[in-house]
Amino acid sequence: MIEAMVYVLRVGCPWRDLPAVYGPWSSVYTRWRRWCRRGLWSRVLNVLARQATGTLRFLDASHIKVHQDGSNPAGGQRNQAIGRTKGGLNTKLTAWVDGRGRVVRVALSPGQRADVRAVAHMPWPQDLCGKTIVADKGYDSDAFRAALRQRGGRGCIPPRARRRAPVWWHRGFYRKRHRVENFFQRAKRYRRVGTRYEKCDLYFLSFVHLAAILDWLK
Repeated sequence: MIEAMVYVLRVGCPWRDLPAVYGPWSSVYTRWRRWCRRGLWSRVLNVLARQATGTLRFLDASHIKVHQDGSNPAGGQRNQAIGRTKGGLNTKLTAWVDGRGRVVRVALSPGQRADVRAVAHMPWPQDLCGKTIVADKGYDSDAFRAALRQRGGRGCIPPRARRRAPVWWHRGFYRKRHRVENFFQRAKRYRRVGTRYEKCDLYFLSFVHLAAILDWLK
């Protein structure tokens, strides 16, 4: 079952096109839906995230193109984390990674939502106390910095050009921000993550969770 799910994640084929070696496609799809609804993949990722290392946490977001097959979900696009940008329909994937670039927490939001607003509406990692959070200028917000301090962390975020009051940030830490970008690159090698075919955000996020789990296990 799991090998069949990984095959769909990697190849991006429809469930009906699963090779016969994996058994009936309907059985695999039924098990996939059942596990997604029970939150299995997110629980597995949370267990792996407890092994996160380093005092740095990297934060960023990436756009994912929505395929036409996933563009008409029941209840409307807004309820399924689909938004319209200049590039068309997109979903924004926000990720926290540890010092080695492994996912600690991920979430979805509509593509047109600003990065700092997207992270404000998602569940945050639990172990931010004593950690330095490295992010780009899109997260340069007084409210976001205050929220980090309330959780015992501090932000390493370069200031925007319009900021008047100086803020602390470390160039050496910021040079390592590519680790979260590298995660997006690895995750989008899986066709089911590189393009969103799922109408329901729960099933698409579960594919992201599965990709993050495989990234942890490498």
